[in-house]
Amino acid sequence: MKTKIKLTVLSVVCLCVLSGCANTSGKELSRDTLYQVSTISSLLAGNYDGFQSFGELKEHGDVGIGTFNALDGELVMIDNTVYKVKSTGAVEEASDTDTTPFAAVTYFDDDATQELTAAANLAVLEQELDKLIQNKDLFYIFKVDGTFKTIKTRSVPIQEKPYPVLSEAVKEQSVFDYTNITGTLVGLWCPEYIGGVNVPGYHLHFISEDRTKGGHLLDVSFDQAQVSADATDGFVMTLSPITPEGSVKDLDSEIDAVEK
Repeated sequence: MKTKIKLTVLSVVCLCVLSGCANTSGKELSRDTLYQVSTISSLLAGNYDGFQSFGELKEHGDVGIGTFNALDGELVMIDNTVYKVKSTGAVEEASDTDTTPFAAVTYFDDDATQELTAAANLAVLEQELDKLIQNKDLFYIFKVDGTFKTIKTRSVPIQEKPYPVLSEAVKEQSVFDYTNITGTLVGLWCPEYIGGVNVPGYHLHFISEDRTKGGHLLDVSFDQAQVSADATDGFVMTLSPITPEGSVKDLDSEIDAVEK
């Protein structure tokens, strides 16, 4: 049973010089490590300049979520491939040379798999996922596969400098409604103590089976689906070299404004 978070914060210089070194002791990262680019508080404050390439990101995981340089779309990584869901609704595979200002990835290893019965909305799904969280001090990565009755997602258009804070940027979001669509929800659950590092609780993105539709999940319903969960007790973060021009006064309110 995993019981303790192992935390490492890497500077960008360390990552560049040591070519993705695992930690300060030089050992390789455990597969049970969540690797994160920057912090949610930095993103909320308008820090959208990408600084880590997806080629580098893929060295630390094969599944995850995030965003793109200048906030140009929603990021879904699955099977070590990064997809960009643009504000037009189009989905394209990201180049290894493209960059991200914020992302969280890991190597996905099933710790538990369960069949899910009908869920009328996202709140019901989250209640079902709660049952798989055995230790609230750990991170959990989820993959939910199925044919969904309804899916509601969003994506935000590319931003121009001077960047607005994220709660302003999402006011321009495009919302997509899909019905009877087969695909995968890729999601992250973070402990409450994570604060401004990431979003406490659930953060889920969607990608269709044919990789043509997706986005940040706003709501979902289904008759049945299968969920796989990966509990993760390691955490490594590389910090952005850029200081955002904006500021966040009420972290919880800002997170609510951009997540829901």
